[in-house]
Amino acid sequence: MLLSVVANAQTNTLATFNLRQNEILKIGMIVLGGWALLNILIGSFRLMKATRNKRFFFQMNIYWNIVNMIIASVAMYSLLTQDPATHNLAESIKLHDWFKKILYLNIGLDVAYLFMGQWLKVRSKTSPKTEQLLGWGQSIVLQGLFLLVLDIVLATMLENRAPVLYSLIP
Repeated sequence: MLLSVVANAQTNTLATFNLRQNEILKIGMIVLGGWALLNILIGSFRLMKATRNKRFFFQMNIYWNIVNMIIASVAMYSLLTQDPATHNLAESIKLHDWFKKILYLNIGLDVAYLFMGQWLKVRSKTSPKTEQLLGWGQSIVLQGLFLLVLDIVLATMLENRAPVLYSLIP
């Protein structure tokens, strides 16, 4: 009987862990989707009046955030259509580790975006496409910074929850 009480407590802890992780990721996708929508709306209005490098800045923000909106929508659909409370321990560990790997990969990409944006800004000084490269570079740096902060926050939140999951391993 004591063994079944311990197993039930472990199952409840696992279900709670999975539900909380799912909520963290949903909030992250809401933030990403909100950022994307905001950038698309503001960029669309500002693009009509923008000149010089600001035109290219808003143009890149719109393009970049269409991709962000697609990513957030697909991820949110995936999070909403699964029942995280039904995952067993092995599935939970595998999924948790997969989410962390994706976030760490994204953090690496975010740093690459920052370097690419800076490179475009520097390249704009010697290019005949000065305004275009400068605007695109500024946009990519802004987007890279936002994504870097978001991915670091999400990865930290998942890492902080990891001890709860790993304590369930017999």
